[in-house]
Amino acid sequence: MPVIQGENDLLLTCARVSGGIAILRCETRDDAVTLPDAIDGVPVVQLGPYALSERTPDLSGRETFSVRVSCGGPAPTHDANAIRSVTLPAALQSVGSYAFYNCRRLETITLPQSVTDFGGGALMNCRALRTIILHADPGAPTCLQKLLGEHAGELDVQFAGGAPARLLFPAYTEELEDLSPAHIFQRRIHGAGYGYRQCFDAGVLSFRQYDLALSGLLERHDFAVAARVAARRLAVPYALSDAARDAYLDCLRAHGGALLRACAAAGESAAISFLLSLGVLTAADVDAACDAAREKEQTSALSVLLAATGKTAAKGRAKTFDL
Repeated sequence: MPVIQGENDLLLTCARVSGGIAILRCETRDDAVTLPDAIDGVPVVQLGPYALSERTPDLSGRETFSVRVSCGGPAPTHDANAIRSVTLPAALQSVGSYAFYNCRRLETITLPQSVTDFGGGALMNCRALRTIILHADPGAPTCLQKLLGEHAGELDVQFAGGAPARLLFPAYTEELEDLSPAHIFQRRIHGAGYGYRQCFDAGVLSFRQYDLALSGLLERHDFAVAARVAARRLAVPYALSDAARDAYLDCLRAHGGALLRACAAAGESAAISFLLSLGVLTAADVDAACDAAREKEQTSALSVLLAATGKTAAKGRAKTFDL
């Protein structure tokens, strides 16, 4: 079995396919997994069904070969629950069905723009997933719509290729309601997150449609989520129109106080500085956030807030933070 040096201890089962190599199975106990971009100089272009999942895929009848990726640790036995982040190969084209099935602690996936096919069930039971980092131009076609369709939970999507963009896609739930003795079912969807997942045109994210979806959150009184959506868009304003900017500022003017308090309680000083810099929060909002910071003994956050006491804005803009 060939051994290549890498960032992880992985045992890969691979096959040669058109255009490169498919990783059919990845066994690991690492929490941060980076799959190799190439094997023996041949690009990895496919991730097979159930590749990193709890369940072992059926590879009978496939002509395969094994590769050990090592960073000096012992040969791994697979533990899907150990995986917290996955970085996919730079030339990957497809992610197979159920690829991350039952990776219950998976929080972050990083993938390239070259992925055009994202298989059904790939994110089933990945309930901890919160962040998608997409190395793509935000104005280009991507697999993002397919990916979002596989996960109903809240997702923070970050475009890291070309111009930066960062958006929050709210959660939603769906259920089937039995309407009659004949077992005719009606699908019911709850939450504005489903509408946010429809903001695409031929695979390209429509920032205009995304911004218009704010009204749905406000109509449903999802004010906490709306404030976080607004803050993300204003912090990284890719393709943000003047009208949308005004709508987001109005949202924070009405509901940003609760977000400021949450940031204070969590000690997110950079986020606090950014929110204050927008000039839409009141002295009462700042005072309430000070109380929250004191209660949670967040001294750094409290110092930022005290500097703004009696003001509606604070100078300076944060470069990175979480809201």
